[in-house]
Amino acid sequence: MRKKYIILVIIFITQCFYVNAQNVKITGDFRCGGWNDDFRQLRDLQWNMESLDLSEADCDSIRQNALHSRHKLKNIILPNKLKIIGQQALFACDGIENITLPESTERIESRAFGNCFGLKTIISSATTPPQIAEDAFSGIDVSKVKLIVPKGSEKAYKTSDVWKDFFSKKAGIVKEKHNGIFNIIPIPNKIRHTEGKELITSNLGQIIAPSSLANESQHLQEILDKRLRLKTKKKSKAKITLEIDKTIGNPESYTLCIDDSGIKITGADAAGVFYGIMTLDQILIPKNKNGQINTIPPTIIEDSPRTEIRELMLDPCRIFIPFEDLKGMVAEMARYKMNAMHLHLTDDQAWRIEIKKYPRLTEKGSFRVGMDDMQMPIEGFYTQEQMKELVAFAKNYHVEIIPEIEMPGHQVAAIHCYPELTCGGVQLPIRTTCGVSDNLLCPSNEFTYDFLENVFTELSSIFTSKYVHLGGDEAGNPPLECWSGCKSCQALLKEIMSDPNTKPQPGSRNDNWRLQKHMFDRVIGFLRSKLNKTPMFWYETDFHEIQPGCIVFAWRHGLTATAIDAAIRCNAKIMLCPGEHCYLDYPAASGDMPEVNWGMPITSLQQTYKLNPAWGYSKDFEKNNLCGVAGTLWSECINSTERLYYMAFPRALALSEAGWSQQSNRNYDDFVKRLKHISTDMHRRGICTGNQLK
Repeated sequence: MRKKYIILVIIFITQCFYVNAQNVKITGDFRCGGWNDDFRQLRDLQWNMESLDLSEADCDSIRQNALHSRHKLKNIILPNKLKIIGQQALFACDGIENITLPESTERIESRAFGNCFGLKTIISSATTPPQIAEDAFSGIDVSKVKLIVPKGSEKAYKTSDVWKDFFSKKAGIVKEKHNGIFNIIPIPNKIRHTEGKELITSNLGQIIAPSSLANESQHLQEILDKRLRLKTKKKSKAKITLEIDKTIGNPESYTLCIDDSGIKITGADAAGVFYGIMTLDQILIPKNKNGQINTIPPTIIEDSPRTEIRELMLDPCRIFIPFEDLKGMVAEMARYKMNAMHLHLTDDQAWRIEIKKYPRLTEKGSFRVGMDDMQMPIEGFYTQEQMKELVAFAKNYHVEIIPEIEMPGHQVAAIHCYPELTCGGVQLPIRTTCGVSDNLLCPSNEFTYDFLENVFTELSSIFTSKYVHLGGDEAGNPPLECWSGCKSCQALLKEIMSDPNTKPQPGSRNDNWRLQKHMFDRVIGFLRSKLNKTPMFWYETDFHEIQPGCIVFAWRHGLTATAIDAAIRCNAKIMLCPGEHCYLDYPAASGDMPEVNWGMPITSLQQTYKLNPAWGYSKDFEKNNLCGVAGTLWSECINSTERLYYMAFPRALALSEAGWSQQSNRNYDDFVKRLKHISTDMHRRGICTGNQLK
């Protein structure tokens, strides 16, 4: 019986032993298939792996995403029996400099070596060039990578598609005449081709805009430079004019007019002008890798958003997201007219934002070892100066940064630093697993309110958004039970119940929800009266009463209608992020990352696209209560920035269309056609996306 052997290095970390391999060799049997197969364990559990030898492993394929974004991996020896290297199998393994393909290699699939920026040499032992996807090396210049092939096979490789690029100098620009099919995401309200001559793009160059649109002019110039290699000119045959006209529609609306005399982008505000520029950017995407749009047919586009907020929520608590990578996500989501980034800054697993009044929050609450079975050190926090920088950066992309501080649950990291926040002052370790903690902030302790008010006061000087998110979800299991054994909480509850205006709530499991309402009412009152902020929170059925003007998030599977009814009844607004459509941390297909480790359902690209923000309600609901849509990216299983992008895109594009475009214009088959064009551009730019389009 053949056996598998792994060479392991044991490292001592924070008084606990964790096994993680720097050098791994696997021989014999190799499990490939199932959520926790050998590739998943190599990729996610051996976080410190630098060298991997699979030469004697009984394995004929490196499956899709097998070693996705393992930045520490420097050396890999592929299986001797290897036939197939799957999609994104070694995506962003940018520490690898040399790869040897075994003689048996038959096929290399899409983005298998994408963003492997460290690659210097590829040795192919196959006498016949393996089949290779056009974008197998997306994001890197293969003309700078040395390809060594068997003697006598040089001609076959030099004449084979993709392989020949290794021998070519940088290809010249290919002029493309626009075919009149506009692959724009999200799809605009109206696109109308008009009579007249085509615009010759080489005639462009002069930008005419008021000083108030200097930021938008800068974005436009960067697009002209990257797409058309055009620099700003004082004079040109065709001009690009940017202007604001508040009469053309609601905020963020724009018109884009193209003819042989130039391009005119008119926005209802600066954001509208910016979105017109983003639409133009998509029009200028060439079909070919070295293509460049030479002509554009005369066209008029009229466009405006369906919902006020189109949001992505990022979670740096479970696994930290480096500061600069937040900027990259802001720039990418803005391309598709998403206008809010919601940062989940606190949870049981970490506290990620500097609070000067409470330094222990980041001194003690921003480091731990482990996220479920991934026993790696996870650390980091954002300084206040960094967040101010992010807010200013995002403003240039018309993206709002919305902070979230959880209450009363999901606060174990804060309680770890300041035990007096919870009932009885219980000493708690930082949580290293997913799930729900029963330890909550104490609503009967004045320190809790001093703490929250001081935290929100500091945040108000950092985040200019009018919104602040208060969490409110999953407060214990069973919910709110933490307070039942607290004498001071029960005394407070008795006092609340003695108020003659207190109304009974049929169907409640107990009256602890009134303590949560007491906490939220106090904090909401402070946010409104002192900081001029609009509160947001995750809707739970324990919220029997919602203060008018608040914004609730419908997130739980099967409870969206319940949340909408509550918002309408309480004259509140609602964001739709139902798990059935909007949980982008869920796998997009069976066997896809994160390969399902704790029962996550599948949220396919089509399922995300199916979201209709109206949810079957009347136009009055859309007008009076609907605020927008949000995609959530909880990070329990997202352990690299590339994985973050992989889970977000392309599903975030489907969500952006749900939030921006009118329902009558939306069609999934048409969206997929447009998405193929947009995705190709994303891959060329080195953006990591999921494998939903094969």
